[in-house]
Amino acid sequence: MRSQVEFLIVHGAHGTPQENWFPWLASELQKYGRVRVPQFPTPTGQNLGAWRAIADAALAGYDPENTVLIGHSSGAVFVLRMAEKTARPFKAIFSACPFARDLGLAEFDPLNSTFVHPAFAWEKVARGTKRIVCFAGDNDPYVPLSRSKEVADAIRAELIVIPKGGHLNSSTGFDKFPQLLEKIKESL
Repeated sequence: MRSQVEFLIVHGAHGTPQENWFPWLASELQKYGRVRVPQFPTPTGQNLGAWRAIADAALAGYDPENTVLIGHSSGAVFVLRMAEKTARPFKAIFSACPFARDLGLAEFDPLNSTFVHPAFAWEKVARGTKRIVCFAGDNDPYVPLSRSKEVADAIRAELIVIPKGGHLNSSTGFDKFPQLLEKIKESL
């Protein structure tokens, strides 16, 4: 019998587990395993250490090799940091609107500072997961496509560009994200 898959869905800065496609995806993934969608501190208290403590608690006793990480925006950066620091590779990582350096946005750069500094050790990120897929909108107002492409290129990940997808959030119609679900199911 196959052991249960663990899923961790990570929202972004100023986000909550109840927004965008997160509730829909959590409901869909319950068919395949245990799903955790914790609230991470943001904007107050947003830093890599605080988020890591919450993720570790949510995945207490987990086996990285049977765990799928899913992140959006700052959450996408966070799951890449988790891959960078793991001793054993995760089953898969799905990163929506990832970036790896400041975005030039005064509202977000201070919040994301500990996520993007110091620079990533891309070889460790690539070794920290068996599969990684990045998604990006071609007209994202926060994370330019070029930034998501930099990440995908650095880790030799598949990059799926969504035409007119914006920030892949509710404001651009992403209360559901079937393309993401299909890619996750391919990894199970």
